[in-house]
Amino acid sequence: MIYLFMLLSGTAAAGFNTWQRRGRSSAARRWARGTHRDFAQRNVLVLWPLLAAALLLGAALGGLQRAGGPTTPVALLLGLVLVAWVGFAALPLPVPSAVQPRWYRDRPTSPDGRSRD
Repeated sequence: MIYLFMLLSGTAAAGFNTWQRRGRSSAARRWARGTHRDFAQRNVLVLWPLLAAALLLGAALGGLQRAGGPTTPVALLLGLVLVAWVGFAALPLPVPSAVQPRWYRDRPTSPDGRSRD
């Protein structure tokens, strides 16, 4: 039962995060205009996707355990995702530009560095 919850939660988190990252509406881009943009950027572009991946990998791990399949590769990948999540959550690591959507990188900014969206 917990694996089904992890699968549904991971899928919902991934879908919501994809909507935010694509930014096709002003509501989806709201995170980029807030007063705590660095915090929101880290959450939307790194932490939430890693959390969704961890939930989905946990569900896959549970399914493989029940089916008697090989769990070591999935467990190692899950461990890597969790270490990355803790690293980005606890350390002041910069958000890689590779994970920033083009509309976020190319948005016009005012002289004081704030977005003009």
